[in-house]
This record gives sequence, C-alpha cells and structure tokens, in this order.
Amino acid sequence: MKTSRDFFLVSFVRLCFVFLITETIFRLFSFPSLFSESFFRAEVFLISTACFFSLAASFLPVKAGSFLIGFISWFFAFYAAAQLQFMNFYGSYMSVKASFDGAGRISQFAGQFISLIRPEYLTVFIAPLICSILMKKIPLDQTSRLRSLRISLAVCLCMESIGTASVASSGNMRLYSNPQFINVAMREFGLGRFLLLDLLSIGSREHVALLSEEPLSPSSSETPAVSESPLTSPSASPSSQPARSRRDDIDDTEWKKLMDQEKNEDIRTIDGYLMNRTISDYNDHTGMFQDFNVVYIMIEAFDYMAIDKELTPTLYKMKEEGWDFTHHYTPKFSCATGESEFVSEVSLIPQSDLCTPNQYAENDWQNSIFQLFEHDGYYTSAYHNWKDEFYERRTLYSHSGCEAYLNFEDLRYNQLWGWQSDLEMMELTIPYWIDKDRFFSLYVTSSTHFPYDQGSDLGNRYLEEISALHPDYPIEVQRYLSKAMELDKAMEYLIDQLKKAGKFDRTLIVLYADHHPLETELSVLNTYGGYEADRLDGLNEDRTPMIFYSGAIHPEKLNRVNSTFDILPTVANLLGIHYDPRIYIGTDYFSSSPLTVIFPNGSWITEEGSYHISDDSFEGNLPRAEIDRKNHEISNLFNISRMIYHTDYFRFRPDIPFPKKSTVLVQ
Repeated sequence: MKTSRDFFLVSFVRLCFVFLITETIFRLFSFPSLFSESFFRAEVFLISTACFFSLAASFLPVKAGSFLIGFISWFFAFYAAAQLQFMNFYGSYMSVKASFDGAGRISQFAGQFISLIRPEYLTVFIAPLICSILMKKIPLDQTSRLRSLRISLAVCLCMESIGTASVASSGNMRLYSNPQFINVAMREFGLGRFLLLDLLSIGSREHVALLSEEPLSPSSSETPAVSESPLTSPSASPSSQPARSRRDDIDDTEWKKLMDQEKNEDIRTIDGYLMNRTISDYNDHTGMFQDFNVVYIMIEAFDYMAIDKELTPTLYKMKEEGWDFTHHYTPKFSCATGESEFVSEVSLIPQSDLCTPNQYAENDWQNSIFQLFEHDGYYTSAYHNWKDEFYERRTLYSHSGCEAYLNFEDLRYNQLWGWQSDLEMMELTIPYWIDKDRFFSLYVTSSTHFPYDQGSDLGNRYLEEISALHPDYPIEVQRYLSKAMELDKAMEYLIDQLKKAGKFDRTLIVLYADHHPLETELSVLNTYGGYEADRLDGLNEDRTPMIFYSGAIHPEKLNRVNSTFDILPTVANLLGIHYDPRIYIGTDYFSSSPLTVIFPNGSWITEEGSYHISDDSFEGNLPRAEIDRKNHEISNLFNISRMIYHTDYFRFRPDIPFPKKSTVLVQ
C-alpha cells in the first residue's frame, strides 16, 4: 500500500516546479541575460504565489484541490506561451486589461495569431505535462490545515519581503505600483507578478496620485534648469523662456489665471508642466503651404515593400518626387492601428495597459488635428472602408472636431472576401469634400491588411502580373504586393481627381503607416523591402515610410529621426496653423528643437543614438547622466499624457490649443 503524501506540500512543490521552470523558459526566449537580479526577484515572487495557491487548495476536498492546482499549472504555461506569441506577433507583451478592451480585435485575428505560433514556444508546457503525469501516481491526503497555514504565512512573508526589498533596491517601486512600461515590468517582476499587478488594475482608471512621487517638470533640455515643482519654481515661469520672444502668438495670461483658480491638483499640475515646456520657434518652413488643403492618409501595414517601381508606380513616384522622410518610425502600442491613428491626431503617448482611443473616446479632444483645422476654417472629415468593429472612431471623431465621418456601413461598398478596396473608398468618398473651399480629409485604409499567407480578393487580384515580374517572390510577399497595387490605384485616382478639380498644386498629401506588416517576418521585410536599413537591427523593426506629396513640392530626402508623434505639429507648422506646441509630445520636424522617437516600452531614439530599455544600453555617444536625464524626461511625458486622459484635461482648457493669430509668418 502506497503512503499518502501531504496535499499541501505536494501542491507547493508542484507549483514551484511549474512556475520556476516555465519562467526560466520564458526568459530564455525573451531577455538577453537569464541570471540577473530580476530573474532572482521573479522566482522569489513565484515561490510566494505557489505557497498562497497551495494553501487555498488545501482548504478544498483533495479532488477539487488537485483540479485547482492542475488548472493553475496549465494556465500559467498557457499565459507564458501567449505572451511569447504576442511579442512575436505585435512586438510587445500584452496587458489583460488591454486585451479585454480589444477583445473583438484579438478574436478577429485569433486564427492567424495561433497559426503563426513558433513551435519552440510550446516548451513552456513541459513542466505542467511532467507534473500531470507524475501526480497520477502519488496518493494524496489532507493533513493539518493549521500547520499548512503556519508554513504558508512564514514562506509568503519571507518571500514577499525579499522580493519587495529587491524591487526597492533596484529603484523600481514606482514601476511596481504602476507598471506602465509592460515590457520592462515583465522583465523586472516576472510573468506571475506582472499578471497579478495587471489583474489588480482591471476596472481602475485612476493612477494619477502615483505621479506625485516624481516631480513633473520638463527636463534641462527644455528649460534652463530642472524645477522641482512646476508650480512654484522660478524656472517654471513661462515668461522666462528666451525662445518665446521670437513669437507673438503665445500669451499665457488667461491660462495662468485659470491655473490659479483651479481646485483640482492634477489639472494644476498639468497646467504648470505644459506651460513650462519649450515653445518651438517659427522656422523657414512655417506657413510654406499656408491655406493648402490636406489629405491625411494612414495606410494599413505600409512598408517599403509596398513601393515597387513597376508594380506600384504611383507610390514610387510620390516617394521619389515628394518629401521622403527616410528615418521615420511608427512605434506600436497595445492596439497598434487605433493608437497610431490616435497619436497622429493628438500627439500624446497612449496608455500602455489599455486601448487608449477606445477607453477615452468620449473625452474632449480640443487639441486634435481636426480641431486645429476646423478652427482655422477648414471642412474636416474622415473616411474608413470598414466598420467600427475594433475602434470607437465615430465617438472619438465626434469629440475631436471632425464634421463628418463615413465608414463601410455608411456607403454602398462591394464587400470583398478579405479586406476592402482603397480604390473604391476613394471613388465613393472624394465627392464629399473635393468641392469644399478648404478641406482636411483623413483616411484610414485597409487594402494592405494581413493575412498574406492566405488567399483573398485583393491578395489574389494581381498575382499573375506580380508572378510574371517577380516569380521568385514568396507567396506572402506576392499577396502583400497585390494588396499594395490596389492601394497604388487609390493614390493614382486621388491625384487624378485633385488635378481635375484644379487643386493638386494646393493640396498636401500625407502618407504614413499604422505599423509594419504584422505577420511578416522581419527577415522577409529586409530581403524584399528594398530599403538600406537593416530591419533586424535594434529598433528598426518599426521603421516605416512617410511621404509628403504635392504639386508644389520639390523632391527631397529628409534624414532626421522622427515618428508618428511629430506628424501633427509638422503639418500644422507647414500650413501656418496657429497652435501651441507645448501641448503635443511630438515636435515640428523643421524646428531647431531636438526630435525624439519614443517607444511604448520606454526605449527611445535621438540624433545621438538609441536607448534600449530591455538591457539599459545606449548605442551612440552620450554620457550616462544625459541618458538618465532623458529617461526621466520621457517618463514624465508618459505620465503627463496619462494625467491628461484621466482628468479629461482639454474639457477644462478648451481654448489653449488655439493661440491668437500672429501678424507675421515666416515664408
């Protein structure tokens, strides 16, 4: 007769084995260094978690408790595999909160998500499988629950104390309380603890109080000195900034009065921080396209691979004859398409643990690009050739100053197998704005949407022509190009209609991406993208085309680093739109101010080089003090964006995006 084993101790050993082995495998795939303080910290937290669940299961009947322990073991392995694949698929780890918010989006692509899982990720299931087999041979019995409780309290208290002390000593208490940088939090705290922190945050929107732990003041690159408090320090006085004397369209008198009367401390903090930021000066591009129309086009999965001299001649012509921004980046946030669009419209950093444009669609967005153009007398409208199935565009636009929005449900599209025709979208929608005196028209395309490894109407439409020219191209590349050819025809039609209306020479067309082709290996983009940068190197994964095109533009290659955040202030400056540059994270490309590409995990790129938060390394030549200062500055930009969302800030400051008109613009 076999001797029964104590259920609590067996369960504790089982969970420890599963947790520790699974965490180790996860980190081998995820981070450059396995044995580090963060690895030790993650394992300590997991031992505490294993003890807690073992105790909870010991208060159930043995059969029910065994089922609970088995479920937890397999769930943890499944969670690890899902996180690895999410990183592989989207380029970042997932937040459960964001997943709930974007459930429709994720379920829509579940087939592609699962089909592309890398086989090596399945090794995370080794530990729970071994335990499930062994447990069938071990008889279990409940012993003293009081003894189990004592052991649990001792182990949990010890492990939690060690883990928390390690967090404090590493300077990560703020991140622990508010894990806004998901990738960093995953590395520093491990799978299990990040999951706990993520679950605890569900249903909670307010994290603003946590921001008081770090002074919210612009860094020394923005002002003569770093102020400890943006509300009291002399350096926080807007009148002290030397660049301000070169503009006459910024006057903070009324804003300061509002701040002095404000009772909400968070809004006062935002007031002080924004007023203390640099006002970028006018430059030789200010008003270059004054009174031009704008067609603002966010292209689905826009990549250099889409630009082919023979197959997509219009895109090629626009790139070669327009302004080609050669170092443009499109950082991918938690809901890539929606948040890239949101960034291009309001130039704020999305909140990483949810889908920001959905969560805050009903905020007042007086700072949006729609409002800027509407305030300047333009007719503003937006168009998309699919339903609002994943993003709350109609609600967001209605709070952003967009006068009209038409999507797939509003017009008589011919529904295709797969994603819809951008050419048909142009044919159906251009009549709504082409005859307006001045217009700002935003488009969100869909023709080039994945999948590319499966057939679809647009993915198959031009395969014969592509195969004749590039017979050696993989089928997924050919299908992507087939979709891009439909996009190209849409651009050709747009330009033709502008010319027929006599407006081509007075219209600026802006092309930018929502992200690179998501389900395509970077090695494929490297091979067939026709671009000199190594997409496998560093942060180049998110390098995408951006093109400004007009009949009034002369060809130019523009080589400064920039990102989606910079599009709004750049376009506003080019058209002489009066705006306050301090309320946007991005910077006018043509200003003398430094440009910074900010990634959702806290990594960044400047002209001096690139910082990788995953291993706290910098490729370039900057002193450590400058790197730390930049990290502090970027952390504050994340925080101030978050505060703006939580307080619905522009509802209380509706006039600050619109300074009075200047009498002189640099031509």
